[in-house]
Amino acid sequence: MPRKICAFTLVELVVAVVIVMILAGFALVKYSDITEKARSAEAYAVLADIAAAENGYYVEYNTYTNIWANLDRNSSVPVSQNFNYSSALSSLGSGYVRAIRVTGKFDYYMCIKGGGRGTTAPSCP
Repeated sequence: MPRKICAFTLVELVVAVVIVMILAGFALVKYSDITEKARSAEAYAVLADIAAAENGYYVEYNTYTNIWANLDRNSSVPVSQNFNYSSALSSLGSGYVRAIRVTGKFDYYMCIKGGGRGTTAPSCP
């Protein structure tokens, strides 16, 4: 004899599915926050390296350079699937370097002489 499915079993199943969907929604929100933190860490690490190389160049030549090959650490443009660093040196007149997002919310900025960094252009010394 076929077994009948009780109405309570269907309600329990629907409630369980709804709870799993709510938890999955929270997980997706947290995942996007974590991936954005990882992207910002990548950007700031590369920008710190560029800023250090620029400071080294400045000590030696008393000026900054906007040519990648002149930097000891960055003889070529850093490659990333998240950012475009090719124009990072174009904003040196303002005292900062910039990581431009390929897709997404933010560009990241860092002052060459330290102190300022963020998602908007800082006022650098």
